[in-house]
Amino acid sequence: MATANAPQFYANQLSPVEISQSSLKDTLKQLQTAVRKATLLLHESCPRLEALEESQNTGFYAGIPGVILAFLRLDHQAKFLGSSDLNFYQLAIERIPTEGPDVPILHDRTSPFGSSSALAGPILRISASKDPKTTVSSEDIECIRRVVHVALENDRLVRHGASLMGSDEMLFGRAGLLWALLNLRMRNYEDETARSLNPIFREIPRLVDAIIVGGIDGRKDFTTKHGEQDALQLMWHWKTDRYSLGAVHGIAGILSSILACKAEELNNGAERNHLPLIAGTITGLCKLCIANYGHLPTSLPLHGSSHRSSSLVQVCHGSPGFLNLMACARRNRPLVTAFWQPEWDKAIYAASERVWEEGILSKGGGICHGIAGNAWSLLLLDDSFEEDIMATARQKHASRTESLDLAPGPSGPQGEYILARALALLLKARDTPPYNDTDEDSSCMYRMPDRPYSLAEGLAGTVCAWANACVVIHSKLQSMHVQQGQFHSGDVTLKEYESLKLAIPILASHRPTGLL
Repeated sequence: MATANAPQFYANQLSPVEISQSSLKDTLKQLQTAVRKATLLLHESCPRLEALEESQNTGFYAGIPGVILAFLRLDHQAKFLGSSDLNFYQLAIERIPTEGPDVPILHDRTSPFGSSSALAGPILRISASKDPKTTVSSEDIECIRRVVHVALENDRLVRHGASLMGSDEMLFGRAGLLWALLNLRMRNYEDETARSLNPIFREIPRLVDAIIVGGIDGRKDFTTKHGEQDALQLMWHWKTDRYSLGAVHGIAGILSSILACKAEELNNGAERNHLPLIAGTITGLCKLCIANYGHLPTSLPLHGSSHRSSSLVQVCHGSPGFLNLMACARRNRPLVTAFWQPEWDKAIYAASERVWEEGILSKGGGICHGIAGNAWSLLLLDDSFEEDIMATARQKHASRTESLDLAPGPSGPQGEYILARALALLLKARDTPPYNDTDEDSSCMYRMPDRPYSLAEGLAGTVCAWANACVVIHSKLQSMHVQQGQFHSGDVTLKEYESLKLAIPILASHRPTGLL
């Protein structure tokens, strides 16, 4: 296990996985084996409902609810995991509480991901309902309605009081609530349930507006204290006098959540058009990444006693969370076609290089600050290269600027190049505890997570990454079959594969699925 003297990351001596049919099939088998072993470990180590303690009724990030969500995600992708004897759905429902948790709804605790979450239970119960005819509990609907009301009430409070620090972030704040609502809205409901939930879903534009206003106010506060030089167009408080740039606590995660909204919720052609501010903020982050050789600084301002001397390369703070945002941006047609800048692809190239070179973290295999999360950010980025909108975006940029600078950067990243690296990192994550609890590889010592089986830090999140890679590999193999004229009418279509790919838990994507 890692000691206090372990380096932040280990030098990457991995070889990218060869993107060929034989190599991909071999990698698929290895990942399917890892999914099976990890699922059994989770089942053995995480209590069923009758053994749960009230203190474990926390949010998805670190508590048992996150493990349940992992089982639901595995069930969603089960046909590609090669474990037909495992009932992922049963593993989930035998751990979902029938009511509660009974915790207070706080203005700075409206996300289902952080601790003391009132939303985790209701969201799990709704997500676990496969039959749209199943009636959703009125108590669960009322809980969601109350949380939304509290979140919108924030604007009547002193915005920068101590109790509101971080109130817009993914982990504890309104961006996490927004993503939960967007996921719930994707599901099909019977008339009675739809009538109860639709008034809540109609509040989504107001919630987006409130988060954007918070970002505008944050910028104003930053410039008052620190001047215009490092200011971005949207900024949100994280800690006293600090503005996080990362995915869990800051700008990258907040914008990822907002970009998962419907186009008309960001620009309705009348009183609401958030796209220029969002695009300007993204371009600012890209310039920061380029200036820092592919690293995304933890927070702004860049100087001061609380500024980190070394850059982190992990989803919550650093380049992987930035790549997640850029994958979301590249898939958002209205945004990318109107606002793409060459800096976007140059920053993607630089950041993906840092993730590859510095992404084998001694912290282990988790998704928030581990190897699996770093690999997953590359998987999402790889998928964005399948979109057909980038050529249009570059042409429109050339028309706007009369520029010929359309290159994505030096040998700019392409899909297979990114996928090959992502898969190599995911295979490496098998060396980390609690999946691997031996010290056989003495050259790389990994830390046991504080919560070894949790979604964000531990094995539950890592197995979700492996499972998602299985879907990606199946999709890639299918694409190869199509290109070679081997497609059969009974095969799963590429469009169906798209519906089965999932984003990093607690972060946003644009998948037609209702799973967080």
